[in-house]
Amino acid sequence: MSSPHVSNVELDVEGLGKISGLCFDGQTCQYYGIPFATVPGRFRRAKPAAAPWPENKWDGTKLGSFPRQPPRDFYPIPNPQRPWVENPVQSSTECLNLNISVPTPPAESAGKAEYPVMVFYHGGAFVYAAGNAAIYDGRKLAEISKQLHGIPTIIITPNFRLGAFGFLASKEIREYNQEHGEDGVGNYGLWDQVEALRWIQKHISAFGGDPKKVTLFGQSAGGVSVNVHMLRNEPLFSSAIIQSGLLPLCGVMSVDQYQVVYDKLLKVLEIPESLPPRERLQKLLEVDETQLTMAMIPVGVIPVLTYSPCDDHYLIGDRAIPTYSQYSDFHPPDWCQRVIIGDVANECMIWNKTYREHDAEEFISRIKSFLKDDTKAQKFFDLYDIKPGMDRTETFYKIEKFTTDGLYTAVDWLALRSHPQMYAYHFDVPSPFDNEWNGLAHHSLDNVYIWGLLKHLLPPHQQKVSETMTECWLRFANGQDPWERFDKSGKIMIFEDDKCVMKTVQEDAARGYEKWEEIEKAGLLDDFQFLCDDLCMRRREMTDPSVEPQALKVQDLSTLGIKTKSQLFGAGI
Repeated sequence: MSSPHVSNVELDVEGLGKISGLCFDGQTCQYYGIPFATVPGRFRRAKPAAAPWPENKWDGTKLGSFPRQPPRDFYPIPNPQRPWVENPVQSSTECLNLNISVPTPPAESAGKAEYPVMVFYHGGAFVYAAGNAAIYDGRKLAEISKQLHGIPTIIITPNFRLGAFGFLASKEIREYNQEHGEDGVGNYGLWDQVEALRWIQKHISAFGGDPKKVTLFGQSAGGVSVNVHMLRNEPLFSSAIIQSGLLPLCGVMSVDQYQVVYDKLLKVLEIPESLPPRERLQKLLEVDETQLTMAMIPVGVIPVLTYSPCDDHYLIGDRAIPTYSQYSDFHPPDWCQRVIIGDVANECMIWNKTYREHDAEEFISRIKSFLKDDTKAQKFFDLYDIKPGMDRTETFYKIEKFTTDGLYTAVDWLALRSHPQMYAYHFDVPSPFDNEWNGLAHHSLDNVYIWGLLKHLLPPHQQKVSETMTECWLRFANGQDPWERFDKSGKIMIFEDDKCVMKTVQEDAARGYEKWEEIEKAGLLDDFQFLCDDLCMRRREMTDPSVEPQALKVQDLSTLGIKTKSQLFGAGI
């Protein structure tokens, strides 16, 4: 794929000053690293960024810092190349910036306030990734919007704090927040997102965007984020796309549960228990960023660390965060009635390192020990044909399907039945990339097809699916129907390996709708979610004060005798 011709542009932003940016082939322009808020201190709520910019100008040709995070040992998607920018540094205090991709140069777009806007919150279990990661570069999506579809659309990708920096809570931190006049505790990364949306409402018209036509979309933890902002009920966007994740997906932790995580972090960092609580917190506030980041690893128990929103009875008002069973009464706010919701076929491959050591007996034992009720356990065994004697490969994919249903698809179906005016989809496209997730429609793979950056690496028949998905997302952001709403046709869009097809629930019955309804009728939806959370995220251990922090040894699939899905295709499994 040929590199674009890159030149410099400038744009006046009222109240802030002049920003420089990059223009690609004289058309699509990007403005990087724009500060939308500042961090007054660790475990503090962000404040709006100062205005105007220093010396009334901003260099938008360089990526801003991205959020501090631990290393990740495996990522199943190739990294797009951006030779025109240098990779940024990590910082938990300087990362509150966003990137704007505009489909036209300033002479065509500046100040018009006409273009729809798409704001994306990335996934990564609230621990990993960044809005300025190459895989979420909005240049291609903005370019496609104008050149191929004639519906020019602005794409924005903000950063927000992650991991302990963005989500850690405790009684001591809550008191510390109160000292600074800040209500609630934890959820700093989510409040960062609020500041980004407020900044966009105030300033996007200078770039040509219409603040009344903002689509908020997110995948995984980003989908959770979209759901949070719908529940917060502040009208900072007008439509929403929830990809692979309603609010409870990454778990929801109480202040007491986070207290255990906090205490374990202090122990790993060797902050003495003998000190008064306020002094212990002060030492934590002074710990080097890298040290605190690495301390998250043994405390987190699992290889793919996962942090959760804190149910502080402030994030979404004085209400408790809803459980999965309460999505039987799901309704978007009046100001955001247009919603897409969907999932992918093999979501829980993302946590496969947590459960892939389980044989059939261990899988059955964990279900029984968690539920502590043989009748409940037997219901799940019967519905999912879980039985002793399954070999490792069958057990592995049985767990993956079971947990994908329990954390993603069952609750999506519950929400869709409650609010059928949504546009629903399932993504079943198998990965063509040469790694151990090849052949799986795995978690996060849908981003490849929507953003279009890696389309040239896809086989031709999948390139057509990618083109359709990109068009659907853009049409939705422009107020058009991406496909038929569920209430109008009773059909769901299925993105398959070589085509996109609308199917009724009956035509798509093998996915498991009847199972999920059986679980709902038995009153086991919340048990299902908590059980799958336990299998994937092992939150019980993370929040159990008697479990010592320790590194988890992870074995390769091959050493466990588990065949990859691509190997299994030939066997017809």
